[in-house]
Amino acid sequence: MENFVIGTAGHVDHGKTSLIKALTDINTDTLLEEQRRGISINLGFAYLPLDDKLTVGIVDVPGHERFIKNMLAGVCGMNLILLTVAADDGIMPQTREHMEIIEYLHIKNIIPVVTKTDLVTRERVEEVKEQIKKEFHIDKIVEFSINKPETTKDVLHAIRENYLAYEHEENQIFRLPIDRVFVVKGFGVVVTGSSLSGQVKIGDELEVLPNKFRVKVKGIECFNQKRLIAYKHMRVALNLAGVKKEDLSRGKMLTTVGAFSKPTKIIDVKITTSKYLKDPLKHLEHVKFYYLANEIKCQVKLLEHKEVSGSMTVYGQLLLEEEIYVSINDLGVLRRLNPVQTIAGVEIINVFGEYVKKTDTHYLDFLKLFEKKDYDKLVPLLIDKYPFISIDELKNRLNLTNKELLEKIIEKVGYLLVNQSCLTFNKFNEIKQNVLIKVKEYHEKHSYEQGLNKLLLQQELGLEHLNTKVFTELLEKLPEIIIINDKVKMKDHIVRYNPEELVVVNNIKKFLDSFNYKPPKINDVLINVKGKNVKSIFYSLIKNQELIKLDEEYCLTKEKFATMLSLLDDYFKSHSILTLNDARDLLDTSRKYLVLILEYLDKIGYTRRVEEGRVKK
Repeated sequence: MENFVIGTAGHVDHGKTSLIKALTDINTDTLLEEQRRGISINLGFAYLPLDDKLTVGIVDVPGHERFIKNMLAGVCGMNLILLTVAADDGIMPQTREHMEIIEYLHIKNIIPVVTKTDLVTRERVEEVKEQIKKEFHIDKIVEFSINKPETTKDVLHAIRENYLAYEHEENQIFRLPIDRVFVVKGFGVVVTGSSLSGQVKIGDELEVLPNKFRVKVKGIECFNQKRLIAYKHMRVALNLAGVKKEDLSRGKMLTTVGAFSKPTKIIDVKITTSKYLKDPLKHLEHVKFYYLANEIKCQVKLLEHKEVSGSMTVYGQLLLEEEIYVSINDLGVLRRLNPVQTIAGVEIINVFGEYVKKTDTHYLDFLKLFEKKDYDKLVPLLIDKYPFISIDELKNRLNLTNKELLEKIIEKVGYLLVNQSCLTFNKFNEIKQNVLIKVKEYHEKHSYEQGLNKLLLQQELGLEHLNTKVFTELLEKLPEIIIINDKVKMKDHIVRYNPEELVVVNNIKKFLDSFNYKPPKINDVLINVKGKNVKSIFYSLIKNQELIKLDEEYCLTKEKFATMLSLLDDYFKSHSILTLNDARDLLDTSRKYLVLILEYLDKIGYTRRVEEGRVKK
């Protein structure tokens, strides 16, 4: 059993279902077949054993023009297409449209099958084969008739020749566009689809997009056989826990948890118009975008043209009417609303497009880097564009699974910060210059202040959205500044007072010292000391430790406090314990102030209280 899925394509009534029935003995039109088999994927789908060990899936898609959207949903994740052309009709409109859609979806492995060969002459069969060779440029063509069993072997032989083995890619995210949802009695909710990438195991938790709720995989079946694991390019049935049938529908996606960070409404794309296009595709024309199993209305914004005719490849944007989760390099199809027709194929270049002017050539250059996957240039551009973008978000934008590669590029161009956010050296230097300007300006205006409040600095820089730890980490990378508690100062900054301010400083200190060790309340100081900005200067002295704040109401000058420590040091040279009475006599103060002073000395670790009094630590 391998990861390989075959799809059919072709005009209505050109024998697709009959061909599958002959190959597999499964009638994909029969709903009862699905009900009989339980957890299976047989309605519209079949499986084909190529030998004893090799089984591949087959998806039968409708050919009628009215069901083209079902056809588009069906060919997602196909590895090989059987393109049926009836010998009596030859190439028909839907044959051409299906073939063009196949090309838009980059499916290169195509086997044209001329069906109903028993209904026409040999000459007509050869004529149709020549028609296919000339129009579609494919030389190897197989003939088939439901009435000639030997032709079934010819088709099987062609399939075996075109079979391509695919490597299992464990590092890729798992993606499964849901094409069917049903409930099986005794099992619960089952979804089916063709897996696009990655792998899934029983017990895995998956995320449902766009709703972003989680489900658990209880069971896996491929080709009617139970499995423990399924890979990309497999027809898969998943039995899910934690969800109701009504919460799921075709068009929703099962994916690895956290693989998609957010949806988008603007997608940058490369547009290839149909060679059968009669009326040009116009700038801002309303169309339908068919992506995987989704059908979404949108406008086409052409970045270089006012309109484009057939067989042109141009850059543009899809302005979607609703949000959708998409991935870089995914493919889709555009269809006109009136008259209804396929008009272009699109390849997604950038998931998160931006509103830009048509004249913005820089944006086009940016898109071309995406197209080339030039990560060495893209990574710094994106980080500069979105400073502090998380590495996971960056990984999602670039559709990169190799995190180590991304980290190496980031190390060359910038910093990976503590919360896994990214910043280029250029942007860091820009922030650095702004920090230095703000701090220097603050020192000039408030020369007697220790420094600028860190939170205020963060707000003034417009970085209030940053985690505090990240902002602190940025500041710590600046050798020119120092962080003291919640203040940011220049390393060489010295608190300075102008002559007028110095008078206030001296008056504050004189007033406090005049009370010796019976200090006045802070409010009394502010009332009795005259001068300009007394309050600001007073609190700057506290911040700069020129005044020692004993509690919320009382202070001592630094000099008075140092004198006190000197007296106590001398005392402890000849005494082991400081009693309350000794302290009162030593400092010539009252019990009220003494308790305040001694408790502060305990708090700073100079003394320690014991039963008899205080001991020096």
